[in-house]
Amino acid sequence: MSKFTICVERCCSCRWRLCYACVVAFLLLQTLRVDLSMAFVCMLKTPHRTTEDVNVTANNQQCSGLSNHSVDRDFGGELEWSDTLQANMLAGYFYGFIATNILSGLLSDKYGGKRVLGGSLLSASILTILHPSLSRISGYFTLVLRILTGAVSGLLSPAIHSLFGRWGPPQEIGLLIGFAFAGQILGNIVGLSTAGYLCVYGFDNGWGSIFYVFGGISLVFSCVWFYVVYDNPNVHPTISEEERSYLNKTIKCESVVRKVPWKRLLISPAVWAINLGMFAYAWTDISFQTLLPLYMKEALQVKTTSNGLMSSAPSVGQIIALPLCGKFADFIRSKKCLSTRSVRILFQIFALIVSACLLVVVGFLKCNQTVLITFLLFLSGIIISFTSGGVLVNNSDIAPSYAGIIFGIANTFASTSGSISSLTTKALTPNGTQEEWQIVFALCAAICVSGAILFAILVKAEIQDWAISEGSGSSVHPSGTNRNVAAKLV
Repeated sequence: MSKFTICVERCCSCRWRLCYACVVAFLLLQTLRVDLSMAFVCMLKTPHRTTEDVNVTANNQQCSGLSNHSVDRDFGGELEWSDTLQANMLAGYFYGFIATNILSGLLSDKYGGKRVLGGSLLSASILTILHPSLSRISGYFTLVLRILTGAVSGLLSPAIHSLFGRWGPPQEIGLLIGFAFAGQILGNIVGLSTAGYLCVYGFDNGWGSIFYVFGGISLVFSCVWFYVVYDNPNVHPTISEEERSYLNKTIKCESVVRKVPWKRLLISPAVWAINLGMFAYAWTDISFQTLLPLYMKEALQVKTTSNGLMSSAPSVGQIIALPLCGKFADFIRSKKCLSTRSVRILFQIFALIVSACLLVVVGFLKCNQTVLITFLLFLSGIIISFTSGGVLVNNSDIAPSYAGIIFGIANTFASTSGSISSLTTKALTPNGTQEEWQIVFALCAAICVSGAILFAILVKAEIQDWAISEGSGSSVHPSGTNRNVAAKLV
């Protein structure tokens, strides 16, 4: 059998069909996360600003495109809410998101990720469809909807990790996770760009169509999800016996978790390595995805159109690199060039420390160096993607049966970094000057370095004693691979 035929069979296998479904689920749920941000542009009445509201310094006037930017544009919105209410609406998603990650991991590992993820997407789509009608009644209904949307969306990532804990062989887990998480980054780009188009050309005053279109598509796919996805290979009705046998031999994981060793799990250094690594990764990623547009607006005064293109550069880099970096990590492990632990440490340290350096460099560049800034941001997206061979898959190394629970705990830590970093940035940049933003980026760099060092000290790569069920007779090697499995992958 040729390598090409083997590759085609693998790409059409049941585990990869699950991966494709997870990509779409991630993409759609991300559109439901960012829809309100763009809808604000055309649903809210824009207050008329006076010249006193716009502080343009001599340095800012040198920035390209500043004179072309209109700060008095009126989008003809129909709703008028206070700044405080708007801020809480945008933050409301994260209020709910933080609350459900651990619950999602527990439910997914106990009852199956298929139901949890499908229920998450179904609920989020219904809540999104309700936005136009309820928002016209009261802005506080919108706030409640955002909190609930965040709560049900928090179920997604741990459920995906739980599924891959039962479907992802050690030789492919990095690639599978990287590919799935690339769908989230793609959803950010698709969501914002499509919402911008619907805002101008859509029905129901433009902004209403954003919620109906995204919610409707997600609702349809949630029904498809329940039909095509199964919790583990043993319950899949059409999987080949060859693939089922291969997965059962290479994956050491309970189909259903009966009892969670909470005490040993929570005090395990291996789990805390993931928690700290995810916190540092999330802080850095949020800096690239959320804070950079604000930095370029406040400190560099880059015009809006250029800001959007430059801000999307890290996302483009991540879409390309997340699957490739995961595959690269799997390749190194399969060739036994380095131990699994060494691979996780090197990939995580490289991702965090180099990303920190790039952030610091960007903080010293001027607004007339937009090409260089864009290139560095694109490069930063590639560099941070090396976490797909580091902390993003380490939970499957140490406890595949509890992969969803561990990621739920880690993702809760990661989510808190979003709130803390936003509040810290606001406090450190009262005037929005470049010097103030340099302090923000230096703080991010310090967190990256600290997170990389702590991860390297605490990380483990073998299945932990508390993660092995009693009476387990599998012959899986501690590194996660089976000694008796043939080298050929199905």
